[in-house]
Amino acid sequence: MTRQVPADAGRSQARQAAIILKVAHAMASHGIAALPRNYELFYEALSGRLPQLSRELAALGSNPQQDALDALGLKHHLVSHAALAADRTRAAGQETLGEIAGKLRLALLQKQAFKDELDHFAGRLAADPVAALSEFADDAARLRDAAGRLTNEESALQHALETSARRLAELEGDLAESRRSLTRDPATGLPNRLALTAKLDAILETERTDQPVALLLASVEGLREMAEHHGGPVAAKALAKLSALFRKSIKKNDFVARVGQQDFAFVCRDVSAENAEVIARRLRQSVTELTVTLPGRTHTAATLSLAAGIAIAQPASTSADLLSQAELALAGARDGTGILCYSAAFGRGRSAA
Repeated sequence: MTRQVPADAGRSQARQAAIILKVAHAMASHGIAALPRNYELFYEALSGRLPQLSRELAALGSNPQQDALDALGLKHHLVSHAALAADRTRAAGQETLGEIAGKLRLALLQKQAFKDELDHFAGRLAADPVAALSEFADDAARLRDAAGRLTNEESALQHALETSARRLAELEGDLAESRRSLTRDPATGLPNRLALTAKLDAILETERTDQPVALLLASVEGLREMAEHHGGPVAAKALAKLSALFRKSIKKNDFVARVGQQDFAFVCRDVSAENAEVIARRLRQSVTELTVTLPGRTHTAATLSLAAGIAIAQPASTSADLLSQAELALAGARDGTGILCYSAAFGRGRSAA
């Protein structure tokens, strides 16, 4: 039988398509180059995920320059701009190293000049040890001047090396930040789906722990509608509250990531299926109790709910297996149960549907 697409998934796909069309139209009307990083920039601005980015992009006017667009993407640590940030950091590092090399060459020339003066003085002294004192005084003055130039150049080199070391440390920090942006959700600062996959791979393939591992895939219902009906700033406020709540809700060695507009994932170690369901119910209760005040409505607040799908890692599980199972369980939970743990029987039933 043909598998039916859940109604909420269909609405999500339709909304994504509408945003993509809006992005294409906005870029074309503003004469923006069809670069992948520009598509991501406009998508993030128009989707409501990053309200501040939306305002800053609008402030650029009707014909923004590529440098200004790139500056926004770098500021908000968008994934597609990480390579650009790395290239710029690498170029700046090469420029700094080139400056150091130039300083070193100049220092070597000054040392060679000092050596030549010293050799000349030694040669004169050896050739004519009884020469007039005035002649040796002139040679000594030249030698003193050469030594002064060498000392000044050595001081300048030391300063240049210290400045370059600080600059290289800053560039290293910039490069580390660009690498972090590849695995961070820009709106919440939480790890993203790429980071989640890497975490699962590390646990399932590298650590090979004997402790049970649970993946909870949770959807915060109402978050997308909040953004659509009340605007990006309200959704951003809700996201800030949710990310703070989820960070506090997990143990030290557990992991939480944002993997979609309203989807979050939790990796919990040393828990059984029953424990994982308890965790999911606790998260659901915490989200239900969370309120977000609406603009202009002092006594009115929006509420959210949570559906969760749970998958427990088996000895031969891969990250792809676990994610697929959790997604199937989440789809079942959205159908009405609220929280559902994946089982082989359930998986066969969903595949046949």
